[in-house]
Amino acid sequence: MRIGSWLSAGNLGGQFKDYERFFAGLKALDHRAVLYLQVQSLPMIRKIVAGYGLPTEKAEEIVNDATLVFLQKIESGAYQFAGNSPTTYCIEIAKRLALMATRSHKKRTESLENLAEISDPNAEDLLLRRETAETVQQLLGQLGQPCANVIRLYHIDGFSDEEVTKNHWTPYSTTDSLKMKRSDCMKKLVQLAHAWKTSNSI
Repeated sequence: MRIGSWLSAGNLGGQFKDYERFFAGLKALDHRAVLYLQVQSLPMIRKIVAGYGLPTEKAEEIVNDATLVFLQKIESGAYQFAGNSPTTYCIEIAKRLALMATRSHKKRTESLENLAEISDPNAEDLLLRRETAETVQQLLGQLGQPCANVIRLYHIDGFSDEEVTKNHWTPYSTTDSLKMKRSDCMKKLVQLAHAWKTSNSI
């Protein structure tokens, strides 16, 4: 979902300025309420992302992930409306996701730096690894949610299935259902990779 293209969608907030009505819309998965939540959250999340030194494009990814986690918490009853703006809670989720992204980003940066020190004579190999990582990110973007999120959490961020299900970071409530979904998503990713490889005549 590209939030930037939604910002010209007009005044979405009139019907959701009442927090209780806003929450009811989210609970009913009203796409207008979800859109309003993301548009309201995005400016603050962009500041959070910038403050953590993450790439600017990470903001929309975190908004989408935070929204998904929040909606899962509403559905499971983990979040109960208490009169406050739902946007505030979504931003708190985004802060935690941004912090986790910072840790994984730091690990990847340190790994690349160590690799550069070890294999400086083989700079072409380092460049190939970076290009491969960029290609994977591009393919994940084409894969779309929730597949991209399921794959990224396990294979890139390094979270266990138990952590993912416990924190409701995906729509899948058991490790078995999560593994089945990831297996299906990996098959789709392989198909995309094959199509990409063919189109680029590699």
